[in-house]
Amino acid sequence: MKKAGSTIQTLYPNIIHLTCLAHACHNVCEEVRAYYKNVDQLISEMKKTFLKCPKRIAVLKEKRPELPNPPRPIITRWGTWINAVKYYCTNFNELKSIIEEFEEESECVRAAKRLFKMPSIQSNLVYIVSNFGFLPDTITKLETRGVLLSKSVDIVNNIQIKLEECNGEIAKLILDKFNKVISKNKGWENIKKINQVLIGETTSDDDLSSSILNLDNYLRSEDVYLSKWFAYNYFDFLVDKDNPKMIL
Repeated sequence: MKKAGSTIQTLYPNIIHLTCLAHACHNVCEEVRAYYKNVDQLISEMKKTFLKCPKRIAVLKEKRPELPNPPRPIITRWGTWINAVKYYCTNFNELKSIIEEFEEESECVRAAKRLFKMPSIQSNLVYIVSNFGFLPDTITKLETRGVLLSKSVDIVNNIQIKLEECNGEIAKLILDKFNKVISKNKGWENIKKINQVLIGETTSDDDLSSSILNLDNYLRSEDVYLSKWFAYNYFDFLVDKDNPKMIL
């Protein structure tokens, strides 16, 4: 997308190429997942334990009918891993007792039992939810259509504020990741300057031409749908047909 945006900017100098902010937030979620291998493995093993196994699901419903089925997070579905962490944090003791009652010795059940017994697993779940549990809701807000630009900018700024308030070394690393992701988004600074004008604040930047400032308050700050449309409609234009892996 960045190469495609640079190509279009040569034709339309006033265009602002802003990469997807919801995807940037998802990248932060993936950074959290990378630091907690044991939690990630627990979620994976529990997914295997109950996936396509009506017998185990029946036991879960019999013992704890109020509990929903364990979530099945998918990496490409943004924010689902953090939501799964919330589920296991809330229902940790109930799920642990159910797993311990399984007498079968399948590999996934043995792994789940071992992970539930780890001293640090529950504290890790609590830490993730307490410090990063807001990220999935933030992604949903950024994916919403028809949101004012000022609100979208506030959502992104609030991510940084909340991450700065988090405690622990991991939180500092996650904040660094967020800052790196945002700094690579070349259009973000221009969007913030435009937002200053739209909300009545002054800016000393002379590079913002009147044609750029004459924008709608509903300027899109996310391109989840736009990127898909762009890929489908401009693939032939931007891709070398003799070498499909090379973008012009």
